[in-house]
This record gives sequence, structure tokens and C-alpha cells, in this order.
Amino acid sequence: MAKGEIWFVDASKGDDGGAGDKKAPWRSIGKALENVQPGGTVCLRGGVYYERVTCKARGTPGKPVIVRSFPGELAIIDGGYREFVEEPSNAWQEVAGGVAGEFQSVNVYPELAAVPGEKHYVFAGGVFAKEVRVLGNFADSMVPLHGYALRSDLQAQSGYWLVKNKVSKEEGVYCGPGVWFNLETKRVHIRLAHTKLPAMGEHNYVGVTDPRKVPLVIGGADVPLFLDGARHVRIQDLAVRGTRSHTVSLSGCEDIEFDNVEMYGGCPAMYVRTTSGLRMTNCALRGVSAPWSSRSTIKYRGNASYLFVATGETPQNQNFEIAYSEFTDCHDGAAIGSVKGLRFHHNLVDNFNDDGLYLTLWRDRPGEDIHIYQNRISRCLSSLAFAQFGKGIKNEIGPPIYIYRNIFDLREPVHYGHPRDEKFRYTHPGRVGADHGGPIWDPLYFYHNTIIAQQARALSGLNDHTSGSSRRVFNNIIVQLEGLPPLRFPRSDQDFQSDGNLYWSTSDGPGFTGDFFARYRASKPFVQSKERYPPGFTANDKFGDPLFLSFEGDWRKPHDTRLKKGSPAIDAGVELSEDWPDSVRSEDRGKPDIGAFPSKAQPLGIGVNGRIRVFGNTR
Repeated sequence: MAKGEIWFVDASKGDDGGAGDKKAPWRSIGKALENVQPGGTVCLRGGVYYERVTCKARGTPGKPVIVRSFPGELAIIDGGYREFVEEPSNAWQEVAGGVAGEFQSVNVYPELAAVPGEKHYVFAGGVFAKEVRVLGNFADSMVPLHGYALRSDLQAQSGYWLVKNKVSKEEGVYCGPGVWFNLETKRVHIRLAHTKLPAMGEHNYVGVTDPRKVPLVIGGADVPLFLDGARHVRIQDLAVRGTRSHTVSLSGCEDIEFDNVEMYGGCPAMYVRTTSGLRMTNCALRGVSAPWSSRSTIKYRGNASYLFVATGETPQNQNFEIAYSEFTDCHDGAAIGSVKGLRFHHNLVDNFNDDGLYLTLWRDRPGEDIHIYQNRISRCLSSLAFAQFGKGIKNEIGPPIYIYRNIFDLREPVHYGHPRDEKFRYTHPGRVGADHGGPIWDPLYFYHNTIIAQQARALSGLNDHTSGSSRRVFNNIIVQLEGLPPLRFPRSDQDFQSDGNLYWSTSDGPGFTGDFFARYRASKPFVQSKERYPPGFTANDKFGDPLFLSFEGDWRKPHDTRLKKGSPAIDAGVELSEDWPDSVRSEDRGKPDIGAFPSKAQPLGIGVNGRIRVFGNTR
């Protein structure tokens, strides 16, 4: 525990009329926050706090306010309804006239019928996103429940995608265990029927079907933890859950640190506006996509939520560090492109059935000084995304975004479509980048990354159009599992440069003979490329097996993409400007090695407390 004044809170044994000390703790977090002074700590004993907390605390640079769990205990801030967790047998009743397995809440919840206010509006896309009024999770595992917009889907007998119109309200498709809010009765409906889709394999739901026999988190309408104008505050060792709105929301804050905090979406799990000095370490943000979810069920029959959003309002979000954290299991990942001064590193970005990292979203306020490095990005339909949010705004090209020393592992198929029959299998590959209608890609400096791609289209966004912007693609390892990787570059009038990359195909490479680059280097575009880059694109490129320490095309098997002795990637890269940031430049002696890891680099830990190897397997 930190030194200084400590106020104790206990959700089960406390009393707000008490002294607030260890022997007579308060009951509510709000009571403690009203009394804490700079340098003080609000210490929460383990347990669940069914409370919507607003923190306006103001510490000082040398004396921050700390809100944390008692050492060795876990405090959970829950914006939902306690009866579904503590007394599920009394919280649900069968629905008269409903389908088998359909239940409704005993109590009514009129607040869920209200449209969220502007400050905490639901930040989600999809056709029926605004009609999803309730979200939830299994309390033991925090696996999400599907947020249903339509009762016809909740009641559907088939889980196959048999709808002729993907946005029809008349046709139904069962999207897995989930909840739906009845606007007429103000009750929550639930159905926990099993899923039986061969494509899902072991990820089908086979658990309890009676909600009266399992504790569930049913989210409320409000934000569980709202930092409103807070200054110099540390949030530590907590979990926050239970809402259809923002799980954690920051507005107008300064010098805020989250360490070892779990956030369960929520739309989104974390929302940040007009804040400076945000630091997140060892945090886990989990989204609303269940193992049996797909892009189709979320986007067209549910709630296509974002996971983390940093807005583009004035004053601009600035000076963020997000490190050793995990962003997983949602439709869209983290919208980070509008931040002024961002270090995003040692993170896991995994399992987004649409976009992983949004590098543009608000074009009236482009971000700058953004560095994305030493992360693992996997199972994303689009790892890097560009889009435009809002109408009538001015489009501006921001300064370069630096993306280096990352692993893009695109081997595992994305849950893109939804099974249509028992023969359906997930085969859709993820890709490096994609444009979602945003007319501008910010300049990208993309270097010293390792990409493992299933197919050629997985490389979309790497060497193709730059939309009037600029791009630099140097010293990357690009391994494709099916077919030869394409040599495709923008028109000569585009501000683009590429060289020092190593290409390989595990399927066609071993049998390939001749010069992989000969046809391109004999072409007119190669001659024209020298106008932009005097040596010409591919002048120092290589084609060959990178000789990883261990590698399998099967994503289920462990691998290690560091370089063996004798790898053609060693000392084969192009010397880059010292102005280009590089977190491991000092470890790469001599001429640069190609790829994310210099040949003598140590294994890299990412995620909460570095618990995951960057190659994907748990340490």
C-alpha cells in the first residue's frame, strides 16, 4: 500500500455512516471519493460493487489519488443488476407464449428503454445497433451474451444463416445465448439454447440452458466508472463490467493511470475524450463477441461495438501510453488515430471480426507522433483500418504514423460470414489494412515487421494505393502460405517507396526457380519507381525462406519467428534514417536484419505482465 491517508470501502460489510477506516469501512466508493485528498488512497475490499461511480478526484503531480483493490483481493465495479448474479433462481421466469427455453426477468427495468444521452451514447455500428438495449455476460467466465436487436432472432430455431435478407426483421437466425429487451413490457428476455454449428467445433455453446441455474451479468444503462475532469489519479487492480454504455469513460481528464484493470464491453469498453496524459499498463479490454459470434451476426443482427475509442474533439487527446495490455474479442478494436502523441507497444490485438486498429476516424483532428511497435496483431479482418467519422468535416493528412517491430499473424481464419449449412467452414483470411470509405490514409512508415499471410489479399493495404498520402515499406518479412506473394506497387505519381523486404511462399517457394523479381525489374514501372526512390523498388529485396527458429503453417501449433543462423534476412536490410524510431536498434548490430526480430534478440513478452509470447503461445 502507498503511504498516506487511506479510506477503506467494503461493499458487503461497510456502512457509509462509519469512519471509513479499516475497522469501520464505508459501503460505497462514491462516499470515499467525496473525502479523499491528494496523496490519499481509496482501498476497496474484495467483492462486487453494484454502483455507478463518478470520479472527480484531483490529486497533484507528486500526490496522486489512488483507487485500488486491497492487496490480494479483487474489487469489481458492476453497473448491472445484482439479482441476476446473486439470486438467478428468483430473477427469471418462463415467458407465456414464448419459445422453448425463453425466459424473461421478473422485475422491470424502464431505464433500459431510454435512449442514452449524448455524453455516454452507445458507440457502435451495425444495422440495428441502437435497438440493442441490453448486454450481458456469463458471470463465471465473462463470455459475452449476444445482444439481440430482434426477438425473431432470439426465438429462431435455426442457427444457420438462412435469411434471404440479412437485415430483415421478419426472418430470424439464432445467434447463440443472448438477451433482448422488450420495450413494451420493460423486461429483459433471455435464451441460452445450445449452438450446433459444425464450423464452430469446440466453440459451440453446450452449457446450462436454464438462466435460473447460472449467475449472469446483465448490464445496466449507465457507465460503471466515469472519470469526469479528474486529475492525477491512479486506478489499480480492479475489474469493471455490466453496461450497454461505456464501461469506463474519461472526459476532460489529466494524468490518469490504469494498471492491472479489466474492462468488459460495453460500447465501448473504454471511451476517452479531451484527456491528456493517459497511461494504461497490464490492462485487459474484452469485447462483446462470443466464441460463436461472427461478423454477420454482430453487424447485421446485433451490436457491432468498438472496444476502445479516443475521440477527435477539441482539446485533443494527447500524450497516451498503452503498453502490455490485451485488446480482444469484439467487432472493432481500438480507434487511436486521433491522439497527439501515442506509444502503443507490447500489446495483444486479437480476434476482431472487422477492424483491429483504426488509424483514422475523425479527420477534423488528425493524430500525430503515433508509434505502434512490438505488438502482436492477429485474427483481424483488417489489422489497420482507415475510415471517416462524421459528415461535412475537413479532411486533413496528418504526420507519419510509425509502425515497426510488430508481428502480423494472419493465419487463423476470421469469423467473417456465418455458417449457412453443415459443410460451411471458416476460411476467410485477415489482411494487413483496408480503407472503409475514408478518402485519406495518413502517411505510413511501415518497417521491420514480420507478416504471416494466408493469401495474397491478406497483404491488402501494404503496397497498394496511398490515396494522395505517402508510404514507406522497408525491411519487412512477408511470408505467404498459399501462392506467391504479389509484387504490386502504386502508380508512379504516388509518394511511395519500398525496398529491403524479404518475400517467401511456403507453398510455392520451395519449387520456384529463377529470379522472383526479374519480371518486375524489367518493367516500365520499375524504371519509373527510380524517380521516387533512386535504387528502384525491390532493388534490395530478397526471395527465400527466412529460416525462422520454428514455424508451422498451422496456426494451432507454436512457432518462433526469430531468425536461425544462416537466414537470408540477417544483415540484408536497407539502412534507415536515424529519424525513424526503432525500439531495438541497439540490438541489431551491423547492417539491419530484415523482420521484427534481430537475429540475437530475446523472446518478447506482451500482454498483461508480459504473460504471452509475441509469437502467440502463453509463456
